[in-house]
Amino acid sequence: MGYEDEDFIVRQAKQMGELLGGILGKKEAEAILSFGDEAAISESNEQVVDFRPSTLSDLPAIGLIIDEAKQYLKEQGSPQWQDGHEPHEAVIREDIRKKASYVLTLGGEIVGTAALIAGKDPVYEAIEGEWRGEGPYVSLHHVAVSQKHRGIGLGKNLLTSAIKKAQALGYEDIRIDTYPANQPMLALIEKCGFTYCGMIHFPFEHGERKAFQLFQSLA
Repeated sequence: MGYEDEDFIVRQAKQMGELLGGILGKKEAEAILSFGDEAAISESNEQVVDFRPSTLSDLPAIGLIIDEAKQYLKEQGSPQWQDGHEPHEAVIREDIRKKASYVLTLGGEIVGTAALIAGKDPVYEAIEGEWRGEGPYVSLHHVAVSQKHRGIGLGKNLLTSAIKKAQALGYEDIRIDTYPANQPMLALIEKCGFTYCGMIHFPFEHGERKAFQLFQSLA
């Protein structure tokens, strides 16, 4: 199949997505429309994608991405990251100090952020359910991608990169959570191989979260 043929298929997929979007709704349409663009990033931009530790000079870009994600969640009617519960600058600074903060870059531009938090989390330890294994684990928190580049597979690239980094650091047990109604994130988490383990509850209103685990032996 030639390049022009692939472009034609992508255009057809987008047109079908737009048509179905009028029937299925915005979220489903976005999922459909992301198909062709996700292929595009993996094919044309693979060499310029990087996942690296954050620095203090990255704070403005990280803050912008967090603010965009917060606004997007608000527009979707989600209480997640609202009322001051988003990862604000002081939290990101602490992540950087602990060498836990990372950014995803595309052509040198920061387009995603995540934190790999090691150590036992009291909220995770009180899960209504059951984790697999009792060894050390790392939790993926403060995950967000640029809204300017939505639909090109950044979310999957970010999570996949974070998983690889966690494994490179020696962790077999990787955990993550999200708000129960955050359907795009739930789909992404499951697509990246995580298994649902139960519910956790952060100590604030709307603090309920679905918790997931990816357990892979490094041996």
